[in-house]
Amino acid sequence: LANNDDGSNIDAGNVAKQGYSLGIPHYNLGPIETQTSTDEGTAAKYQAFTIGTVRFIILDLRSESRKSTASYGGKVYSDEQKEWLFSELSQADNYDYVVLASSRPWTSPDKIGSDGWGGFVSDRDELSSFIASTIGAGPKNLFVISGDNHMVAFDDGSSTDYSGQSEFPGGFPLLHSGPLSNYGPGGAKNIFKPREHRFTEGCMAVSSELNYQFSTIEFDLPQDTAESGCLRIKGYKEGSSSDNIIFEKELCGEIMRDGSAEQDTCKMKSFTAPTAAMLLVALILTMVPGMLILYFLGRNRWVLALIYFGIGILFYGITIAASVVGALCFGERAKALDVSAVLLCQTAIGLAFVYIAIRRYCSSQYGKKDIAVPEKIAAVSGEDDSAKESVFALANDGFKNLEEKKQTEIEVQPNESEEIEVIL
Repeated sequence: LANNDDGSNIDAGNVAKQGYSLGIPHYNLGPIETQTSTDEGTAAKYQAFTIGTVRFIILDLRSESRKSTASYGGKVYSDEQKEWLFSELSQADNYDYVVLASSRPWTSPDKIGSDGWGGFVSDRDELSSFIASTIGAGPKNLFVISGDNHMVAFDDGSSTDYSGQSEFPGGFPLLHSGPLSNYGPGGAKNIFKPREHRFTEGCMAVSSELNYQFSTIEFDLPQDTAESGCLRIKGYKEGSSSDNIIFEKELCGEIMRDGSAEQDTCKMKSFTAPTAAMLLVALILTMVPGMLILYFLGRNRWVLALIYFGIGILFYGITIAASVVGALCFGERAKALDVSAVLLCQTAIGLAFVYIAIRRYCSSQYGKKDIAVPEKIAAVSGEDDSAKESVFALANDGFKNLEEKKQTEIEVQPNESEEIEVIL
């Protein structure tokens, strides 16, 4: 409903929040229930609700946040939202599971100004310590879901504990899901240098492609309270059929664990297999014209060869840029698969043009099929051996500048004008 930023722009933030209240179905807002605000339109959108024996807590980590700077540690939520959140988490004993929804990546590295929790180190450490001392010391039933990382990924709790203590389990299972329709993390910026992400399983997305992904969570909660319940997680790509499942996980009973000092990492794919194959073939075909030009023009004309090759590369670049700009102008996201297909086609066409150009160049340099015959040959008549030898000698002189000599058959035929005609 607004730009993907913090809440420093008050006017834009208020408009976005009013739009949310009017257009998005939601539960009772936390600020209204705790009476820290009386205006639902401009109130922060954190809320909680219960389905069966599962408590869902949804945070608002945008409208109240302020990014960190070199002189300011940042603030991911207001003091009122933090107090409300801590109160919700302290009641985890009342439920089989507590599901906390975060709109910022939890396991992002510490970095000033980061959009993830790594840009709010103090708030993350404080929240992690509270989780360990309450839920970790008690029911161990916290499960966190998150977005804004443009991938399907899972961590079993090894990488989620920032509490700095070892007395209680502070690591909770974390599911990142998405994107519904977007590029992988970083998009084109990370194609050639994929970033590491801190998860035990996943990094399921492609940086250069549009990804259509989502996840579901199924709760299996037995009627007998003596038995433990289970969570069944499934991640999907481009459809909800069983053929489109890319991730499955089942968690039962106490689901929290001790964190690991060394966090697990994974890396995103830059290209799909079809895109990578087309780009590789296009690269090979791009190099072939350069080698052909250099071979036929010779080392003495390497400058001309480089010019020809450079013009071809420029042609490819302009074509790809035009296809990307065209896609953006029509409101479509440029797809790496489509761009690679255009590049492959243009490379093949460029190779054909280079072949035609080389053939014509060689033809103009080495003569036509019918070679002009010196006057001495025209004066010779008849089919005697001496005449044939003279014709062969003169013909060979005519081909002495060719780089490659192939066997050439020369016929000596008398015609009506008693002149000798040389036919290749």
